[in-house]
Amino acid sequence: MTTPGMTSSQEADALAAAAEDGDRFDRVIRLAQAIFGAPIAALNLVGEEEQHTVAAIGAPTGDIPVGQSICQYTVQQPAIFEVPDLRADPRFAENPIVAGAPRLRFYAGVPLSAPSGHRVGALCILDLVPRELGPVEHEMLADLGAVLERELAIEAEMQRAGDVQRRLLPAEPPDVPGLEMAGLVRQAREAGGDFYDWQVIPANPRGRRQDDPPVADSHALVQVTLADVMGKGLPASLLASEMRAVLRTHSRYVPLDVAVARTSETTEASLTSNGAFVTLWTGRIDPVDGSLSYVDAGHGLAAIVSERGVRRLAQGHMPLGLPVLEEWRLGMDVIAPDETLVIVSDGVFDVFDDSLEDAMAALQRTTDRSVAAGESAESMARTILDYAGTHGAADDLTAVVVRRTGTTR
Repeated sequence: MTTPGMTSSQEADALAAAAEDGDRFDRVIRLAQAIFGAPIAALNLVGEEEQHTVAAIGAPTGDIPVGQSICQYTVQQPAIFEVPDLRADPRFAENPIVAGAPRLRFYAGVPLSAPSGHRVGALCILDLVPRELGPVEHEMLADLGAVLERELAIEAEMQRAGDVQRRLLPAEPPDVPGLEMAGLVRQAREAGGDFYDWQVIPANPRGRRQDDPPVADSHALVQVTLADVMGKGLPASLLASEMRAVLRTHSRYVPLDVAVARTSETTEASLTSNGAFVTLWTGRIDPVDGSLSYVDAGHGLAAIVSERGVRRLAQGHMPLGLPVLEEWRLGMDVIAPDETLVIVSDGVFDVFDDSLEDAMAALQRTTDRSVAAGESAESMARTILDYAGTHGAADDLTAVVVRRTGTTR
């Protein structure tokens, strides 16, 4: 994340790390190459020790030592920095790309500033022959630089949004005797629509109905949630943050199905105005006897797993945010001492080409191996995400794992 306390080079390093693929900048780089007829055009961010080529045409992306960077001179200038003949300039005559292949001769770069005002990099064009840009070309290069500055501002904003979203995720699971819990999120972008949560709920919250399953007054329940807002990026992350806060508030005081219904009502305007919907799975676990009540709102990706098989925890409810009337009902189950509750986002299942049977079988194999190896719940969650990540998953990835330890105070 970029912060006001960063130096320009630190900010450049942070932006480069967030923009590793460079796709969002490619169209501007291609346009620069076409306009100026140069064999090479690049977006370079000048960090503390390395120059990061985030996007380029005619040259490889990657990092080089700052000492070999020509753009390091550009970021020291308030306007375009141009070198008509690199070989004739003693500052660059011995540079590896001038003295050796590809034997560059011409350079022009416009400095790019981050929202903080720091000059962090340059849009540059390079040629194999000496040349000079005219006034109109200077203006065009400056205009393209302004476009890239706006893209960098979006990148910085996404970093900030992603950092805020990560801070809203639970720092660590509650210390509840009888349960071991873990949750992990890997976002496809800096910010995303997946979130998970857990909170300790009074065993007898206000609004509890007489026909609810009885629970002892001497202990609390643990509510576990995983939700997926349609979409990626900043809009999805803002909706996810709102959804989490609203569900937490309602869950504290009413039964689970009522909490989901009230969350749907509270967030309806936000979801409708953004054309979004949310799949959600949330459940309350009694750590003493393993009893579980849950609501599945169009998610369908929760299961109780053991060496005996996989038991899906799915219902026919629609996601939140769709223009349909829905009456939320509780599902009931029990997590045995040798069983594990696993909830994942659809990004994990994407690698199975929508084959739920194959996904569940893989989930069972993964869980069985983890249990046999004595892995923790956190290690199990990481194993699930690693599997999806190495098999081409492109969406946000989230996994929540809850194991019964069999010991309670």
